[in-house]
Amino acid sequence: MPFSRLKTAILIASLGVATVAGAAQAAADSTAVTPQNAQAASLRDGTLTTVAEYSDTRPGNITFTPDGRLIMSQQPLDAPALRVVEITQDGKRVPFPNLDWADGPEKGEVGIASIIGVHSDSQGVVWMLDMGSQDSAPKLVGWDTRSDSLKKVISLAGDSVLPISFLQDFVIDEQRGKIYIADMTFTAPASSMKPAFVVVDIASGKTRRVLQSDERLMPVEHDMVINGHLMAAKGDKNGEPKPWYLGLNAIAFDPAGDVVLFGGVNGSEIYRLPAAELADDTATAAELARAITPYAPKRPNDGFIFDGRRGGIIAGDAEQNALTFSSPEGMSVIAQDDERLRWPDGFAFAPDGSLYLTTNQLNAHPALNQGVDGSDKHYYLLKLTPAN
Repeated sequence: MPFSRLKTAILIASLGVATVAGAAQAAADSTAVTPQNAQAASLRDGTLTTVAEYSDTRPGNITFTPDGRLIMSQQPLDAPALRVVEITQDGKRVPFPNLDWADGPEKGEVGIASIIGVHSDSQGVVWMLDMGSQDSAPKLVGWDTRSDSLKKVISLAGDSVLPISFLQDFVIDEQRGKIYIADMTFTAPASSMKPAFVVVDIASGKTRRVLQSDERLMPVEHDMVINGHLMAAKGDKNGEPKPWYLGLNAIAFDPAGDVVLFGGVNGSEIYRLPAAELADDTATAAELARAITPYAPKRPNDGFIFDGRRGGIIAGDAEQNALTFSSPEGMSVIAQDDERLRWPDGFAFAPDGSLYLTTNQLNAHPALNQGVDGSDKHYYLLKLTPAN
């Protein structure tokens, strides 16, 4: 399939244009896990427990509000009926913040078109990063969970966003009132991608695009082989698959160190960038580039999170179905499970310190698996409880 057609197919799915089952069915179709049927694996680092298993729509990213509510985006490649959901105590999914917002702009008066990134701030405002669609501009939507009301909508249109933008994830810098978005961009070949950070001032809504195409943000041409399959687009008329090389993706914030940490999907390095530099709208491109330094090694992955208790990054290892811990001292494997850790994606710490994560076999989606659906439809919400 020519890339233009493949890109169109992916965008149609990711922008939520496809028709799927009704919202009520999507909200209810999950396997709740009780203490009687929960799977638990003893790990060197604690216990990995299945909170919920889903078979219809891949889970995306997750976040906890300060009072313990768990909010989850649903992977846009699956064109979910509900873009954002809240996970109830029994693992069910209900629309968040309400049905009108969750079921997309094509229904009702408002809506989120396509989303991966979702994060709560310390005041209970859940920020949702809407990547937009052909008929809906990208935006940040802030919902105040304490008053159950809309806090703010920030438009991301203009020079800060490109036609090939893929607004993957973000972090919140509450000290400075900023949001830093990781724009992976999506096109081919990899050398044509233009990844960048989009810096958003929450109060004014002003945005700016920085570090576009910096070499530390660009894709690394490492072939990702997962469970024996090359992560690639469907081959052209000669049958040769086209490996996917994806750049800037995972992003995390270390508030104590006051640094933004980031890495590419295919890459093996985590980088750090002082938040003060990224927030400074007078910093030149050269100054920002010089401020980036290597932080720690990693494996090819999707999402990751900063663990303040241990002082390092917990990330997925997409090729080995594992979780790793990375710091300036090195990297170690903290969990491995060939069933439940297939493509770790979203991470969030609960108020009690437990780490929750989603796994969704995204590599087995036809868009990333040479046009073939290789998923067995077992997607997980997991909980990693530390040993101490």
